[in-house]
Amino acid sequence: MEATVSADEVREQLLRVLSSGGFRSSQRLCRFLRFLVERTLENDGERLKEYVLAIEVFDRNETYDPSIDSIVRVEARRLRHKLKAYYEGPGRHDPVFLELRPGNYVPVFRPLAAAAAGLAPVEAAYTSIAVLPFVNMSPEPDQEYFCDGITEEIINALASLDEVAVVSRTSSFQFKGQAVDVREVGAKLGAELIVEGSVRKAGTQLRITAQAIDANNGYHVWSETYRRELPDVFAIQEEISTSIAGRIRAKLPGRALRRGGYQPPLEAYTAYCKALHLLHQEDMACLQAALAEFRGLTSRYPDYADPYAGVATVYAALSNFGVVCGREILPELRHSAETAVRLNPDSSAAWTVMAGISAHWEFDWAEAESRFRRAIALQPSNYAAHSWYGGVLAMLGRFDEAEREYGVAIRLNPLFASGHARMGFLRYLRGDACEALRHLNEALRLAEDFPEGRFALGMVYLHQGDYAEAIEILSRRLEEMPIAIHMGMLVGAYHRSGEEAKCQKMLRRLEQMAAKQYVTPMARVAACVGMGDSDGAITALAASIEDRAIFANVLNVDPFVDPLRSDPRFERLVRSMGLTPRSAVTGSASHR
Repeated sequence: MEATVSADEVREQLLRVLSSGGFRSSQRLCRFLRFLVERTLENDGERLKEYVLAIEVFDRNETYDPSIDSIVRVEARRLRHKLKAYYEGPGRHDPVFLELRPGNYVPVFRPLAAAAAGLAPVEAAYTSIAVLPFVNMSPEPDQEYFCDGITEEIINALASLDEVAVVSRTSSFQFKGQAVDVREVGAKLGAELIVEGSVRKAGTQLRITAQAIDANNGYHVWSETYRRELPDVFAIQEEISTSIAGRIRAKLPGRALRRGGYQPPLEAYTAYCKALHLLHQEDMACLQAALAEFRGLTSRYPDYADPYAGVATVYAALSNFGVVCGREILPELRHSAETAVRLNPDSSAAWTVMAGISAHWEFDWAEAESRFRRAIALQPSNYAAHSWYGGVLAMLGRFDEAEREYGVAIRLNPLFASGHARMGFLRYLRGDACEALRHLNEALRLAEDFPEGRFALGMVYLHQGDYAEAIEILSRRLEEMPIAIHMGMLVGAYHRSGEEAKCQKMLRRLEQMAAKQYVTPMARVAACVGMGDSDGAITALAASIEDRAIFANVLNVDPFVDPLRSDPRFERLVRSMGLTPRSAVTGSASHR
């Protein structure tokens, strides 16, 4: 035993646990826990091996093979989850803490006060953290977005730490609703410290429990329970973030905890969490719903910076999908981003969008770089800032720098398909088809129908002359999810493979879509280049630049448009974006 707890005290605690509601309903787990505790108290812990437990607790016979039957490991995970729930709920004031650590079947007993104070000393600073989504323990299931919002606030605060990589929300939320072994989570996310917790909101009462666990050994580093009135949610978020930072020998910069000097009313914050929940669904209908929510908040709470940043982020995403005209949304996009920065100059998210405006809408590359660097200085673990900055560096032909930024982005968001898709596209731009395919296939392994990954993979196959593969990848789910630029590339793929009837059919379908809704002119550029129609491609490219269509300014470094490079009209269009034509600078682009 690791602490001075008597056998009688442990047995009394065991009775409390086994008589609780969470355990009474599971006789198998009760039998399992009782067996583990009694054998340990009898100094027989060495026999607590998987084979012995399978036979003596789970009634397997001598032919039991743990490589085939995982009953013990599965039930041990369930037992850890039940114990965690017990000590977060009815057992939070109990005198003795019973813990079953991952990878070990010998339970640990210690006074609960010692457990609450931090169950393992921090011997060295951690360099990477992941915050898992806090569990909703509220009576109302629709409070899920409120819990997610609290988790995201903590992630954003910790992301301001220097020299500590904080895993992005997208990757950490892959484990939402799962009973997980923190060591496995740490390995998948590249995180040394895992933060998890729960939220219970009942009426005006709020209880948040948070704990930090060393992903290398499964030991608890810190835990705390906060019971407050609901309006104190912001203070609790700050306390949690500050406590975690202190445990890793770091100090949060003051800006990480500020909201531009404005604390929104609780109803505004709750509505903002709901809008964020919609934004992260990455679905067109959800994006439109999120936009409506953010707009409503800017009208009702004009001093609240975050909803303005939300409006700008949604518009940037819609422009990226090619379903809105970049030129037409620019006034509201710019107003929203500038207002967010004015209200909260320390908002890394707002500066990231401002940098994107400088690059994609204003072609002011120097200003874009300055703004990206500011966003990253404010929040070194801002995945979006590193990823967008990498894209701009790629457009400028600064491939080595772009690769470094994409590498940081992948480290911060290892389970998000976008980082691998963009690294794959960069490798394609560099002429490294093998590495391009490796990254793009990894992106599609993470998200089978990820549009950006399919677009880039189709581009690689098209460039290699593998038209059958290009057609297969670009045609996936086209009926239920028609994407204009995929259709444009399919026009060229069908033409080059000699399937002219299919080429013309796809071209007509694209034109019919454009007659009903906005379609990015880049789809027409892809179709015309694929068919060898230089005049049509130049005309469509000019329209793309006029519309500020995403991907227009990457064409200066994209080998797909090599047939246009000798055309003086192409060079003039490239220069109109503040870029030096690639052919004039020996294989790489640069900015003026």
